[in-house]
Amino acid sequence: MENIILIGFMGSGKSSVGEQLAKRVAYTFCDTDVMIEEKCKKTIPTIFATEGEGYFRKLETQVITELFGV
Repeated sequence: MENIILIGFMGSGKSSVGEQLAKRVAYTFCDTDVMIEEKCKKTIPTIFATEGEGYFRKLETQVITELFGV
């Protein structure tokens, strides 16, 4: 099985589309933003406000690496 990865600007609907797409093709849906929030116990806006975008991107890379072993 191949992965489907949605990319795009913040607020563009990746999560909404991803959930529906996953249901339609019987895939497991993973939302990296949710995974980051659970890992950090903070919301994404709080992470951006207190730590900055660079820190968020590092967390994002870590989560993607954990998911896909990249």
